[in-house]
Amino acid sequence: MSRHAHAIYCDDIRHELGGKLTLVGVYSRHLLVPSFPAVLPKLCLLVDVVTLENKPFEKLKIRVLLDETRLAEVEISSEDIRAGFENVPQIDDASDTERRLTFAAHFVFSPLKFDGPGMIRIRVETENGEIRANALRVDQMIGNSNALFEQLSE
Repeated sequence: MSRHAHAIYCDDIRHELGGKLTLVGVYSRHLLVPSFPAVLPKLCLLVDVVTLENKPFEKLKIRVLLDETRLAEVEISSEDIRAGFENVPQIDDASDTERRLTFAAHFVFSPLKFDGPGMIRIRVETENGEIRANALRVDQMIGNSNALFEQLSE
């Protein structure tokens, strides 16, 4: 897979000393809420878009969607793409001909309201078409899940 995108959904992204990131409250494929409408105080996304070094991006636009509604969009110019890749040393365990370049974007939504169940999707537009990252489904807890949520909230 030469080009791909991956998203991490979490409650917070903290920038630590030494360039480290701490991701707090990472979600897997589902975000469960006790009922709708629901308001999250904060939802953060870390999106990595990866390509092979010998096939750099010429165009890069990242969209965050809640179902079909656009929550955010960022377009990175070709000059900024090149500068970003040139200024960051690429460390990779692959051979020199398969080195990968990664572009990372952070998104913070605070607060974020959900009127009902839905899906948060990431779409990355490049000069060669669209790349889709993993999504996050937002659903209502059912059955014993509500009791578990109440226990975790205490």
